[in-house]
Amino acid sequence: MRKLEAFSIRSTKIIGFGDSVYKEFVKSMEDAHVELEDNQILVIASKVVAMEQRAAVRLDEVEPSEWAKELAVESKLDPRVIQLVINESGGEIFGSVPRAILARTIYGVSANAGIDLSNAPSGYALLLPRDPDAYAQRFHKQLRDDFGVFVPVIIADSRTIPLRRGTTGVAIGLAGIDPVIDERGQSDLYGYQMQITTRAVADNVATVANLLMGETNERTPFAIVKGIQFKEDMKATLSSTLMPPDQCIYFAPFMELRKKLGL
Repeated sequence: MRKLEAFSIRSTKIIGFGDSVYKEFVKSMEDAHVELEDNQILVIASKVVAMEQRAAVRLDEVEPSEWAKELAVESKLDPRVIQLVINESGGEIFGSVPRAILARTIYGVSANAGIDLSNAPSGYALLLPRDPDAYAQRFHKQLRDDFGVFVPVIIADSRTIPLRRGTTGVAIGLAGIDPVIDERGQSDLYGYQMQITTRAVADNVATVANLLMGETNERTPFAIVKGIQFKEDMKATLSSTLMPPDQCIYFAPFMELRKKLGL
């Protein structure tokens, strides 16, 4: 029998611009009477990391381009937000629906390039953290130095799945854990050899944390997951989870269709 344990940790305050997430985690952990253990996995919400890094933009300082204004009509979004999406994606935008623009960033394809107005100070748009892998590495090392435990760290954001309602979790930065289990070459119950199956361990852990953290006013930017089978890897980065566009079951046919249509 396998058992999975997970719990969230509520922060003692709202984390503001420049506040240390590490100090707040330690304080919140002590306040909740939680002790870290080896091989627990700590998941941190990307928004609080962005707040510490001041990865945000004042909307009144953004000058939207003509393209952004055109997309604003289609998507019913603030053209200043759309300009930020264009900036963050390098202009790799594939279309829109009301309130969301599909864009490609270094983290893959996502809605609005991960830019969010929720849980951000009034008048600001919150971007995704800068170099979350490096941030997770520093956090992981500090936990090991201060508490003497090996606790992998995952920076998590929310995502949507094609043709499904609702958000799940996704890892955008990590440290100490191989994010993918490769099961190719192994046999199933009937002896069939697996050809393409890999398991997204880090993304699945981020999804568990997403259930505990919430998306609105819960003020729970930390979650700890225990009981996951994972491989320690101090060199692993988010890039381990990414694949070439022409190998993606969603993206490759989509891009081929766009090519045929001359888009």
